[in-house]
Amino acid sequence: MALQKTNGDFKVKEGDIIFAYGFDAAGFPARHETLDLGRQAQVEFLDFYSPTSLDSADGVIIPQGIFEKLQSRTTAFRRRTIVSVDKIMLLERERQVLDLLRAGKWICFLVGDIVDEVSEGLHLEPINDTDLCKRILNSFMVGRHHRYRFYIDNPPEVVVREPDFETYVRNFGTPTTVFTLPEHDPIERTVIAELGDHPVGFEFDAQLFFLPFALPVKSGPAETSTIKAVTRAIIGYRRKRAIEAPSWVNAFKFKSEEKLYLKINSLLEEVNALESELRSWNDYKTIVATNGENLHSKIIAILRSVFELHVNDIAALGIATVSDHDLHSVVMLETQSAAGSVGKDAIDQIDQRRTRAGLSKSTPAILFINSDMTIENVMKRAERAVPAETINYAKNLNVMIIRTIDLLLLMRQLENAEARGELLMTLLLSHRGWLKAAQEEVPLPTGT
Repeated sequence: MALQKTNGDFKVKEGDIIFAYGFDAAGFPARHETLDLGRQAQVEFLDFYSPTSLDSADGVIIPQGIFEKLQSRTTAFRRRTIVSVDKIMLLERERQVLDLLRAGKWICFLVGDIVDEVSEGLHLEPINDTDLCKRILNSFMVGRHHRYRFYIDNPPEVVVREPDFETYVRNFGTPTTVFTLPEHDPIERTVIAELGDHPVGFEFDAQLFFLPFALPVKSGPAETSTIKAVTRAIIGYRRKRAIEAPSWVNAFKFKSEEKLYLKINSLLEEVNALESELRSWNDYKTIVATNGENLHSKIIAILRSVFELHVNDIAALGIATVSDHDLHSVVMLETQSAAGSVGKDAIDQIDQRRTRAGLSKSTPAILFINSDMTIENVMKRAERAVPAETINYAKNLNVMIIRTIDLLLLMRQLENAEARGELLMTLLLSHRGWLKAAQEEVPLPTGT
């Protein structure tokens, strides 16, 4: 049984899919099977880098701390901690969690030791937004501290306020972090477990759960027992709060509702615009996995939208030209794809098409080519080189080679430049051979 929220109220529905997400990043063995909890739920394990969206589940269980990697280093002069965070992954998962909550579903963070400050020589550096759990806590203005700040020796016994969580807390919920909840908050909240005067487990609106978590051994059986206990506790807890509100009660409105709806609609419009822009950037990346007419149209779209160049598509000849401000064609371009490296035949083809288009050899020809397509790794594909003989051959025929991976790297280097179109045109007009874009540095032509 599962609960679905509609218009702010819970109602019971059949079937419940729960994701146990990112336990591999927390040090547990990677798993891909499904736990069958009968009519209660089916629990699926998702690896940290799984492409599956979290909001496609009815509930999600996430270990705190999986989005940050902390490495301490000691030098002769100081001790410092290096914090590594995949910001894009973090923000994408945060968006999915917010979508999940908006749909009336639930998420549970299993909280261990939250680290909000790290040593940076003689001072402490704040890192209070480097994990998804931290960011969600921040959004609800929840303070937190290590329990040893209040209880160094002989901490008091944990008191479980909600009976549904008794089994879980007693077996898996040794607290390390204690919380401070905001005094005034319009969101319904309940303290689940306390250590002395401090909450160590709580929930907001029966959707967002934070539970203490500690296991001496990170084994498969221990993980299974933990997930089963969490899932059963939350489903039982939410079931007791399932309320079927009568439809007639919606005729009653609070004055604040209209303002909130207007604000939500305004924010959703902004979100939709940002997500549309984000989809465009994601779509640009597909040039490393496409060919034929799709590749041709995507390259032209990038030149027009990202670099704001005047591109004339000559579909009948399979080429395009780029014009200056006076609409005079200054370079010609063609797109190709290859399973392996760039060969001389690719140079011959673009040279022949330039001739058929009635353009002279003095007109620079730009070959955008999706090469090395069998390599499905960004770094490895970027590290591949164009053969020296191909580079020299291209130079002699006034051709520049730009691989799709180099174009992506170039876009990343120039994306914040106001004059990125002019910078690109300078590169297209000033060099022949192979325009290789380094991972971070300004791109320099190879073989010129």
